[in-house]
Amino acid sequence: MKQLKTTDLKILLDVATTQSFSLTAKNIGLTQASISKSIAAVEAALGMKIIERESRPVGLTPFGEMMLPQIKEYIEHNDAFFLQVENYKKTPAGEVNLYCPSGIQAYLADTVLPPLLQRFPELNVTLTTSNLDKAEYFNGGFFNSACDILISYTRPHNQNLVARKVKKLRMDVFATREFYEQHPFTTPEELSAAPFILLNAMENTRYRNVFDLTDEGNGVTQAITVTGKLSFDNIYTAINCCRRHMGYLVASPLLLQDVSDIQPILPATWGIYIDCYVIFRSRENLPYRVQSALDYIIDLMGESIGQIP
Repeated sequence: MKQLKTTDLKILLDVATTQSFSLTAKNIGLTQASISKSIAAVEAALGMKIIERESRPVGLTPFGEMMLPQIKEYIEHNDAFFLQVENYKKTPAGEVNLYCPSGIQAYLADTVLPPLLQRFPELNVTLTTSNLDKAEYFNGGFFNSACDILISYTRPHNQNLVARKVKKLRMDVFATREFYEQHPFTTPEELSAAPFILLNAMENTRYRNVFDLTDEGNGVTQAITVTGKLSFDNIYTAINCCRRHMGYLVASPLLLQDVSDIQPILPATWGIYIDCYVIFRSRENLPYRVQSALDYIIDLMGESIGQIP
């Protein structure tokens, strides 16, 4: 038996209701010839005549009368099936894979994840550490194939992805009191001369990091180059070295709020600001659950611009 098209069956059902090819053509917006062609396709697939074309008004054959209830039931089940599929697509339920560097995770845990899961209780979020590799800060970050949403300090290397700059994260310079007393500073130039614990993702050249230091008092921003003998891809290892008086460390205050033996040492009006991007595939390729989470995350991060330490 040839395959039946649901659209042809729906046309047949309308003809059975209106008892008129012309009325069905008007209802559906097709020509009478197209209506007749659809009826013929159903009859050819079933191998039996269903419509009495010669009668006025148009009627059903005995076979058509017998099959009409089953045709109605088939169409109802078919519509219900696709409605369920569409509803699932539009339900923010299931897993969302979120990737970000370890240095951003404390911010997400504090500011983003609680309201996200409260807003969408049917979501499951997998948070995976995705630290930038050497020089990716300058050359563009890698987007894992399993990732739905990447939050990063840099744009992606793959230009087919979408990158939204949602905020500037305010960083500070941390050290133990002992280290600061050994390497005091009053100017950016003096700070630049002190040894730093480096983040290798931000190494444009070997054992150097470049940061934009802003004096919020006068609005002046200047790039400072810092050097050191230690370079890490993991902020938590860098923190442990900082606690052992091995150098200054640039990090988010939120990440170190529970660490008592190292302190922020920049003057109150100074700050290091790093761009933060939300990166994702084109929206037409995203499941509804990912679109919903993405939009909410972008809104949350945009709203909290002034709240991030």
